[in-house]
Amino acid sequence: MTTTAQPETGSAPVPIRPGASTEVPTWRYVGFLIGPGVGTFAFNAVTVILPTLRERFGAGDVALELVIAGYGVPFAVLLILGGRLGDRFGRHRLYTLGMGLFLVSAIACALAPSIETLVAARIVQGVGAALCTPQVLGTIQATSQGAARTRAISAFGASGGIGAAVGQVAGGALASMTFGSVDGWRAVFVVVALTALAAIVLAPLAPRSRAHEVVAIDLVGTGALGIGILAASVALTFGPVWDWSWPVALALAIAAVALVAMWKHQDAVERSGRVPLLPPSILRLRPLQLGVVAAGLFFAGYSALLYVFPRAVEAGGLSSLEAGMALLPFAVVFAGVSLAVARIQSRLGDSTLVVGVTLQILALVAMAGTLTFAWGANIGLWLQPALVLLGAGQALIFSPLTQLVVREVPVEAAGLSGGIFSTAQQLALSFGVIVIGGVVTFTGVSGRDELVAGLVLDIGLAAAVLVVALVLRARGRRRTA
Repeated sequence: MTTTAQPETGSAPVPIRPGASTEVPTWRYVGFLIGPGVGTFAFNAVTVILPTLRERFGAGDVALELVIAGYGVPFAVLLILGGRLGDRFGRHRLYTLGMGLFLVSAIACALAPSIETLVAARIVQGVGAALCTPQVLGTIQATSQGAARTRAISAFGASGGIGAAVGQVAGGALASMTFGSVDGWRAVFVVVALTALAAIVLAPLAPRSRAHEVVAIDLVGTGALGIGILAASVALTFGPVWDWSWPVALALAIAAVALVAMWKHQDAVERSGRVPLLPPSILRLRPLQLGVVAAGLFFAGYSALLYVFPRAVEAGGLSSLEAGMALLPFAVVFAGVSLAVARIQSRLGDSTLVVGVTLQILALVAMAGTLTFAWGANIGLWLQPALVLLGAGQALIFSPLTQLVVREVPVEAAGLSGGIFSTAQQLALSFGVIVIGGVVTFTGVSGRDELVAGLVLDIGLAAAVLVVALVLRARGRRRTA
């Protein structure tokens, strides 16, 4: 028998696995929570060291793009499959396997003798990330509820935020150092490997979970979904490099055909009584759809701003390390508020998301206002008040959005919730960079104007998220009335 529980932060009932403990302390998930942190650290730190890789290996733009895409594309393509494999074979098993691949690939990256070897190792790293990442939210959903679930999801958000900011700082610092005859950029991957090892060692502390019904792996649906996401990811990743020529249009057309075919196949599978990879009955849930849309808008704006910020402030006179350090208070506040979200949501309920987006918009407007009178080597200091406010606002957005997606997916498919959220996040992060990159290229802006362009884009996307948040709050109030 499956029981349900009313989440402390929402109105939709959430199925709980029979026998699951509802008060799992957050520290027991620590091994799993390291996962999103090391993933964002690896992505952000590698982005920062790209100029060093260009110099050391004589790499061109395409090769450097492959260092990023080699990780991001397989990560996006395999996330949903990784979540379903966790449902089928056990989330601990898939998390350990994925983090093991992450560890081995990080060592290979650290020892890479050529850019080609580095790209190959990054592909393996993306596969590992896709296998382990969905298991984090899947395990939290399947083994906790109420305030305990809110605290764990908040810690999930804090981990990713800390990893992103530390990656920016550490990447800039290590890229400028040498250890004897060893280049400092290799130390980035040593840090990744050691962190992955810690995640594997601590993972057994988390309660074990898997679907308590047999989950079949839909090979046709998996193939169609993989082709669709792969084609879309390739188009978004290489569009600027290929000047948005006909191969990009072809890739987008292939993505559209594959995803439509996948949807029709999944609908037929579910109607026949079998278990599809992506159950249409779940994807048709309006709160889930709104949550995924809001998450996509949020992460697109987040990535666009994070892309232009270091480029712009470095043009204003900051070093790579100083640009990363300017974001450190933002990350600290993000982490601190994330860990307090459970208490905040107990007071504000579904209004938490509205408050968070409102604070985010105020912070972005404050940053734009600051740029009208301040620029140059001290800009990192001038922007601190607005960045601190931005960290608080985004912390109040991340956790409620995550919960919104997670709580709509039945616990029997808990791994699917992690896959859906992470796929939307990954594709939106790529899309945000593509959009702002296109704006910057088309307008030719740089420095302060480039940062303003990123802020304007993020404000527009945040306004759209605010509309969705207000709709969700209204739905919640009608449901509980």
